[in-house]
Amino acid sequence: MREAENESMALPQSIENYRKQYRKIKLFQDISSVLHWDSEVMMPEEGREYRSSQIAAVAELTHDWMTDQTFLAQIQGAKSSIKDLPESDRGIWNRELEILMEEKEKADKLPSEFVAEFAKLTNLAHAEWAEAKKEKKISLFSKRLEELVNLSKKQADYFGYTTEPYDALLDNYERGAKASQIQILFNDLKNSLIPIVAKAPRFKSPFQKPISIANQTKFCNRLPSILGLTSKESRLDISNHPFSTSLGKGDKRITTRYSESDPLSSIFGVLHETGHSLYESGLSKMPDWPNPLTEYLSLGIHESQSRLWENQVGRSLPFWEFMYPILLKDFEMSEAELPFKQLYQYINSTEKSKIRVEADQVTYNLHIILRFEIERDLINGKIRVNDLPEIWNSKMKESFGLVIDNDAEGVLQDIHWSMGAFGYFPTYTLGNIFSAQFFKKFTDEFPDSHNKFSANGDFSDLLNWLRKHIHSKGKILTIENLVKDATGEPANAKYLISYLEEKVKEVSISNELN
Repeated sequence: MREAENESMALPQSIENYRKQYRKIKLFQDISSVLHWDSEVMMPEEGREYRSSQIAAVAELTHDWMTDQTFLAQIQGAKSSIKDLPESDRGIWNRELEILMEEKEKADKLPSEFVAEFAKLTNLAHAEWAEAKKEKKISLFSKRLEELVNLSKKQADYFGYTTEPYDALLDNYERGAKASQIQILFNDLKNSLIPIVAKAPRFKSPFQKPISIANQTKFCNRLPSILGLTSKESRLDISNHPFSTSLGKGDKRITTRYSESDPLSSIFGVLHETGHSLYESGLSKMPDWPNPLTEYLSLGIHESQSRLWENQVGRSLPFWEFMYPILLKDFEMSEAELPFKQLYQYINSTEKSKIRVEADQVTYNLHIILRFEIERDLINGKIRVNDLPEIWNSKMKESFGLVIDNDAEGVLQDIHWSMGAFGYFPTYTLGNIFSAQFFKKFTDEFPDSHNKFSANGDFSDLLNWLRKHIHSKGKILTIENLVKDATGEPANAKYLISYLEEKVKEVSISNELN
């Protein structure tokens, strides 16, 4: 909390002016989020084209406000006024304006008409991607995807880069990250994962009958509030691809998708997206929200929160010791129909699969590496859109030994490219690395936390730890400093490898005891 505000000391007018304009921009960005959420969840099919124009108009408007010279003058005026504030407050104010200027300088590089075109095209592309996926034909989407790739290359050119175009897009999600460095990290990780995958046990699904969507929904609706995200500030809906979004303070939206033959898909979708929303909820609880420091730090940090709740918590024995009787009741099943041991083994089974969002936590990163390599070559001009199915299928055969039967289970399975989100995929694995390190530090500090998890589903110690060390920091620290401040050391993939090795060992021992 800033000392000036603690003491009810009036801020200089120049800072008030800058804040007023910033908050107007933020307000309209949240309005755009409402339009996007409605597009994916509630909007009738015929509304897509006009909705894309609405989204484009708001994107162009907020971009114009961000790049306006008047706003720049307000920021500069605020910066010059910092010297009039108490000395103890100047550092945080300088950091706030530094973060904003980085965002503004990036926005200044994009023409308004480009921003509007990109926003409109990505909204239109989603419907075409969904239809192509439904029909299992990339040919129904390839022309639009080629437009998105070309626009993304154009965006990279606007931003500028010193090494390769993909770096400019990667920077949108993970500030300062370089593809060449990530490639080295991923190669090392892949080499560590291969022997773990080889010795990991496989278990068959214990679900011998379909589980109705109604029963799954009943169970899934319980999960956010159990983890700490109340129904007063969130809601759960259905979409083609699970996602979460913040529509403003006290309004977090989660979606999942349901499969009667695979009820775990919806459960882990909700756990993942709840993790995202818990982070956004924590950010909006920061003092003086909204301001540039109360935004999420990076997509890697964001993904660390979703993957932590999905894997370190959601696949743990204490979690299921508490949730098992609730699941039996909601699914209308007996212990004989769904034995606990078989359920837990299946939840932690390792099986090479075609679908990323349904992949186990051991092989998941191999899916990310595959996508990273493909989209990097795509943006750098080494491959073309028409090459994608063949390259995708070849890499799946090489990495997983699997044959892709159709485009829906191959190159069309993810929503990201229809959003123009090239550079997003690597953040999932970065998030896995961060999440394992964060959770290890938490359990070191709270060694009895598993007892609270299993006895009464009390996850407050974990949520409070994340609030203190991650959520309440926003963009105050750099990524490197946040990880070091929270865990006492720089980011290190050894914690992820150790976690996966221990998990495989745990379920292997349980299998031997059958």
